[in-house]
Amino acid sequence: MKVKANPRYEAFFANLQELKRPCAKWEGVAFRATPLPHANAVKLLDGKGSFKTGGRWSAAGTFRAVNLSTSQEAAVKESSASFTYYNFAPSDVRPKVLVGVRLRLAKVLDLVDPRGLRMLPWIGLEELLAEDWRKVNDAGHEALSQALGRAAHDAGAEGVLASSSRIPGGFTSPAHWSRRARQRSWARKN
Repeated sequence: MKVKANPRYEAFFANLQELKRPCAKWEGVAFRATPLPHANAVKLLDGKGSFKTGGRWSAAGTFRAVNLSTSQEAAVKESSASFTYYNFAPSDVRPKVLVGVRLRLAKVLDLVDPRGLRMLPWIGLEELLAEDWRKVNDAGHEALSQALGRAAHDAGAEGVLASSSRIPGGFTSPAHWSRRARQRSWARKN
């Protein structure tokens, strides 16, 4: 479903453009728990799922994103978020494969560093993470977090590092793939 652009997008984009260095390098292993049919290297990293259905940092139809987590536990919990949200029975959940992806990203919008961007008043991180983005999308609008994600993407960021809404102390890293990002993946059954 195509959603109406959030009016705060323009301000987010302008604020990011004004910052001297809005993005930082990030290197490490990020994880994704995915159903078996999507566990191959091509489907795992193509971002078609988020383009079709959206996610916290990208509305459906805006751009392809691959949602990853910096810990295995957060990846598993994040992967079950839709099932929990829509009250699926545990028997409806298909088995998943836990995959690790080695990332070397040059431009990541870091919303985790306590001394960094998260402290800027125009970010409003608590509001972004508390918003029910699915409900906003169902009403036909782009959520605030999606507007910030789109602004970061349009400003050249390869990803956003943010706190997990599912795991206290966990981090998610929806990586917006580009040719600059060098990745290597391997599957590990959990």
